[in-house]
Amino acid sequence: AIYLIISIGIGIYGRSKNDSAEDYFVASRKINPWILFCTLAATNFSAFFFLGFAGASYRAGWGFYGVMAMGTSLVGLSILLLGIPIHRLGKEKGYVTPPELIAGETNSKYLGWLYGTVLVIFTLPYLATQPMGAGILLETLSGGEIPYFTGAFILTCVMVAYLTLGGMKSSALTDVFQGVLMFLILMVFVLSFFLHEDIGGFSEAGKKLWDNKPEKFVREGNFTWQTMLSFTILWPITVPMFPQLFSRFYIAEDDRAIRTAAWLYPTVVPILFLFPVMIGVYGNIVDFEHDVFGGYPLTKAESDNILPLILTEYAPLWMAVLVSMGAMAAFMSTADSQILAMSTIITKDGLPAITEVKHDDEKKIGRILIVVLAIVGLVLAYDPPDTIFNIVSQAFTGLAVLFPTTVAVLYWDRVKANSCIMSIVVGEILVGWSYWSASSGTPLPEWFTQGFHVSMPIILVTIMVLWISTEIEERLANDSSS
Repeated sequence: AIYLIISIGIGIYGRSKNDSAEDYFVASRKINPWILFCTLAATNFSAFFFLGFAGASYRAGWGFYGVMAMGTSLVGLSILLLGIPIHRLGKEKGYVTPPELIAGETNSKYLGWLYGTVLVIFTLPYLATQPMGAGILLETLSGGEIPYFTGAFILTCVMVAYLTLGGMKSSALTDVFQGVLMFLILMVFVLSFFLHEDIGGFSEAGKKLWDNKPEKFVREGNFTWQTMLSFTILWPITVPMFPQLFSRFYIAEDDRAIRTAAWLYPTVVPILFLFPVMIGVYGNIVDFEHDVFGGYPLTKAESDNILPLILTEYAPLWMAVLVSMGAMAAFMSTADSQILAMSTIITKDGLPAITEVKHDDEKKIGRILIVVLAIVGLVLAYDPPDTIFNIVSQAFTGLAVLFPTTVAVLYWDRVKANSCIMSIVVGEILVGWSYWSASSGTPLPEWFTQGFHVSMPIILVTIMVLWISTEIEERLANDSSS
């Protein structure tokens, strides 16, 4: 309760006397380098990071850390590649949303609408994983006294409260508080876990795991070189495509803030990834030695609970409370940014396509949409269809389709709006095909995937379509003019 009240207090502090829509949606573009880095990092730490990482590491072992850390280390390059030109164009031309920039630079409102629609559609399931995480955590730690959906509802209400109060500035400031809190709490928890008498320290834990589950140290099974390469490429392609990350390039006070975030991100974030991965991997010791979780191994869905399950068995009450605060910080720092980004896109790009929106009403409409989107996230979280990791990886693929178009718009003078539209449509059709195959239990043909994650051939096809259709369009235009 104290933690949630502090979050709302920061939201109140973040309220600005400037009542403009630009201040509400992009914090008047005055966020300094250190706050920018903290909000970029914290926004990317979610239920996926806190529970999904631990669950996937429990199942896969140390190989999962390699998959996550390698790709994340390259995110700094994509922050430089995209962040600086996006920031400059936003400041020069007043862009506030990702679709505004894409539509403005290509003079195509239809491309802007398509781009914004894809962002919202694939961010919504990722948004749902945040209240999912809160529900799982509070239900497990309270022994069922706090039901799953009650926990999800509490998190959503607090987040909506400080978002409607202060907008982007409140979101960024709470991200700083939540990010620092999350890092400190996770570090203390991991140390206390390994020092527990049943674990016996890092060396003894490693020996126990090697003696009983040596496969957890080996890159095998799903972690082929194709899979490793796929995720190494997927993270830096997709992370800047999240609307909550893309929008944060607008709020930087200058290029220096972007560059600072670009070198800090791959330096700090892979270290933070170690903590939930260690809990997940060594949770196998707890499970097979003491059978405290009702049978080893946990099922795929149950493994998302591994961190709160370890908390209930191996942490004193005060530690469990602190870690639940850290987890709530992870969930809220992502969900608030996702909701604000989608609210901004719908307010600035979606509604004007249907009806006239007065400039003075944008802030009011944005606040209403925050509440609506939060309710949608809760509805999606009510009966989740899959594990947190699988839901997020599917969202990643859908958003990755936008990367070739974004790079082309920023760096390729010859790019045509129609070519971008064709590239996105073809890519999302392939994404839909992959979802249908997964849900029907029919694997995609080997000739298409070649052992890689499905995102890789899909991204390759979108690049080829973009390039070929641009060449064809240019030739047709030259022939008609001649």
